[in-house]
Amino acid sequence: MRTTRKVSVWPVGLVGGRRYERPVVENGKVVGWYTGWRADRPFAIDMAGFAVSLQVILSHPKAVFKRRGSQPGMQESDFLKQITTVEELEPKANNCTKVLVWHTRTEKVNLANEPKYRLDTVNIEV
Repeated sequence: MRTTRKVSVWPVGLVGGRRYERPVVENGKVVGWYTGWRADRPFAIDMAGFAVSLQVILSHPKAVFKRRGSQPGMQESDFLKQITTVEELEPKANNCTKVLVWHTRTEKVNLANEPKYRLDTVNIEV
């Protein structure tokens, strides 16, 4: 996160009913999303999976993260669309191949959306 110039992204473990979700990266650029829910979202990412530099926040004073008014699951996309594009995202965590952030709760993990067979092209330890 410390090296974020504009908006950086990385995988998140134990989210969306899966072991992990992540940006799919090719040649250092985000080209898609490995997610268990609505991969058609402009930024199909959990809020724990990105960082925004202070300079970007200050240069977009009207950008808001809506608590209400966004469709369910669209808060991240609605916010990020105001400040960046997918092409500008900065992949971290070894090109989004390492989970360094997890959703944790004091309840049993729900992996209802985990595919029966591995669908991701990268083998990630969670």
